[in-house]
Amino acid sequence: MKLVSNIMMNCLIFFALLPTIHLNAATSAVESSKRTTYATASLIAEIIDEYYILHTMPLLVIREYEPDQADLVDQVIQNLQHRRIVQLDATLIGYTTWFYGIFFCQNLSSFQKLIELFTLERYDIVGYYTFVLIEASEAEVNEVFNTVWKLKLLRTVLIVVNGDHPQLFNYSPYSNNTCGEPIVHRVQEHSSTELFIHFLNDFYGCPLKLGTFESPPFVHILSADQGRDSLIDGFEGDLVSTLAGKLNFRLVVMTPPDNAQWGVPSPNGSTGLMRILQDETVDFGVGCLGIMAQRNEILQPGRAHYNSRALFAIPEGQPYSPIEKLLRPFERTVWMVLVGQLISIAFLMLCLKFASDNVRNFIYGEGNQTALLNLFNVVYSGGLHIFPRRNFARTLLVLWIVHCFVLRTVYQGLLFRYLQDESSHSPVDTVDGIERSTLHYHINKNSDRFFQHNPSLLKRVRYIPPGNDSMGAALDAVASRRVRDGVVLVTLEHIAYHNKHRLSRGFLRSTRDSLNGFPMVIYYPKRTFLVRVLNRVIGNIETAGLMNYWVRRYGNYNFLPAKLTMVQPKPLELQHMMGCFLFICVQWSMSCAVFGLELLSSRVAWLQRVLQFFVHR
Repeated sequence: MKLVSNIMMNCLIFFALLPTIHLNAATSAVESSKRTTYATASLIAEIIDEYYILHTMPLLVIREYEPDQADLVDQVIQNLQHRRIVQLDATLIGYTTWFYGIFFCQNLSSFQKLIELFTLERYDIVGYYTFVLIEASEAEVNEVFNTVWKLKLLRTVLIVVNGDHPQLFNYSPYSNNTCGEPIVHRVQEHSSTELFIHFLNDFYGCPLKLGTFESPPFVHILSADQGRDSLIDGFEGDLVSTLAGKLNFRLVVMTPPDNAQWGVPSPNGSTGLMRILQDETVDFGVGCLGIMAQRNEILQPGRAHYNSRALFAIPEGQPYSPIEKLLRPFERTVWMVLVGQLISIAFLMLCLKFASDNVRNFIYGEGNQTALLNLFNVVYSGGLHIFPRRNFARTLLVLWIVHCFVLRTVYQGLLFRYLQDESSHSPVDTVDGIERSTLHYHINKNSDRFFQHNPSLLKRVRYIPPGNDSMGAALDAVASRRVRDGVVLVTLEHIAYHNKHRLSRGFLRSTRDSLNGFPMVIYYPKRTFLVRVLNRVIGNIETAGLMNYWVRRYGNYNFLPAKLTMVQPKPLELQHMMGCFLFICVQWSMSCAVFGLELLSSRVAWLQRVLQFFVHR
């Protein structure tokens, strides 16, 4: 009985103390939750103060409508050591792209709904983002980072509030064992660990795909075997190879399908290199890529690594015709004076037909019935059958003979040199001169933008078909004079390369003025972190002067042939005398015509009178 009494007494005591036990347990749970909230808030605040260093840049905080999350956000803001702008949702007017963000989610499902809002227009791909999950398993943590890597969000950490202490995670996409697969790291001591990847300096030999094509001197593909390191040169090829060495990645070259070269950029369906960049088949692309607004709409340009000039490769001037070669020793004004002189003297002689015999004898000399014919006879250094006796007539004749002798001597001395000269007319070497001419424009399809100011010029445009080194083939056609009626729109480097390495096909000239500046960049897909990574190294390369050094290696910028042949005197050939033969044929034709008129004059009275008027004084 005593034992039963003791048991009953203990039960009464237990039931009497039960409410106190429940109260203590609840109090303990609340205290534990407060400690967890405080530890999590302190961790988040420390991350913000240490890594979100631009205090003037707004900090975006997004949470769900949960009381615990509201308390956690309040505690974080109270623990911040530095004053900064905090935005509690993403509706800040006038602010488009967020760079700093803290995101609170209850579980993985909430995270997946939130991550769907991560567009390039709203969030900077290289921004600093911290995700806080109230509850998540190890598999769900891995799923979070897989999703983050698909979006190429490199600077991301995850805090999971499991148990009494928050757990901190980050990831790395490249390592000695993996390439492009996120490796999740549990951070035990965040104060001694670099949480965010500020600069990706090592790709651990992982492959990066380069989109390019044959386009010397920019890119020349030496080998592009799958599974092996691709070898390229050209000064942009040298740039990419140096980037691969500095950042320790393996270069895999991929060319556009159907050898379409640059292709046409379009939001709904690009072609060529633009297509494989837009659909992220390759990681970046080079190959004489100038900055274009249409390309910037669908791709992301990097830092300009070289500034060239867009100008025209022009053909040599049209060769002189045989008659033009005969006229070359004297300028046009000299010929005009000489012809005017002959016409004036001939007109004076015709007027003297109506003068008295005394006047004509005083000027021509007695018995001179062919004064007009003698005028041209002296020009051709012919002899005179009748020499005037009067001093005045003799003086006029001697002066005319001396005048013609001097002109003939000067002309013959210059003519020998010009007959051997294979020179042509001066080429049209200015942009305005080309516009005023009838020359065709041979251009790439993407160069239409240079003619928007004058659409009428598009009628003279001839598009260069895409193909392996199509620009080089077009330049060869101009240099070898197979194309004389067109110009080719290229960069200065195209012409310099031709004049150094393809001089045997002909020397290329360019316009004296350029059409436009031509900054060249590396283009990337819209969603990539490589822009900042490669831009940093490209800046160092430019500062060192390596780009200019590489460019000069591939071209002759003196715009003179590397080897000039010595000009040696050479004998006159038949082709040099074609103008003389043509001129003789014209004169013989005139003689035959006059002979025919004389025969006809025996039957036509008025024609006979006209001819006698010229024959007799």
